[in-house]
Amino acid sequence: MTITINFDLTMLLLVGVNVLCIFVYVGMLKLRAHRLEQARERIVEEVAAYFARIGVAAKAEAIKLPAVGHFIIVADTEPLKRFRHSHIVEMMLIGQIKNATGHTVDRVFWRFPLPAREGAAVEVPEDTTIPPPRAPEVDEYLEQGLTRLSAPDGLEVHEDSWAHYQEAVHEREEAHGAAGESESGRAPSTPAR
Repeated sequence: MTITINFDLTMLLLVGVNVLCIFVYVGMLKLRAHRLEQARERIVEEVAAYFARIGVAAKAEAIKLPAVGHFIIVADTEPLKRFRHSHIVEMMLIGQIKNATGHTVDRVFWRFPLPAREGAAVEVPEDTTIPPPRAPEVDEYLEQGLTRLSAPDGLEVHEDSWAHYQEAVHEREEAHGAAGESESGRAPSTPAR
């Protein structure tokens, strides 16, 4: 029994080129994934360095938007009073990342993890790298808001009639009219009833 193998040089060349193209394509995909991972690591390092400079423990995650090519940052920090105006911190952070890494960050999203309570429905993962925020005995920020909302001493709130309200408004208008008249030297005008 004799086996004859016939090699067609054109077909062999075509198969070789296809295999080579597949290897190049797979290599390019791996290189892109490696560069993306390096970019994410550099951005996360810059975010951590930025928050370390202002004295805040933070954990960040960088996500690349597929259509645009820009990044989104998700930052986990303690809920602090200084982050009330977080848009200012975001602008500074985005600028620093652009200068340090050359990558564009589109948005920064904030997450403020709270300490777990007993009987909570959601379990806390064991491998958290951010220490849970300390629970102060008195939350100063909350205390300021509650103080602002509380009524001053001596203020009494109750229901009243519509006629009494109109009388109070009328007296107020007369008082403002008398004050304006004494400043301008004009005769008082009587309001129409």
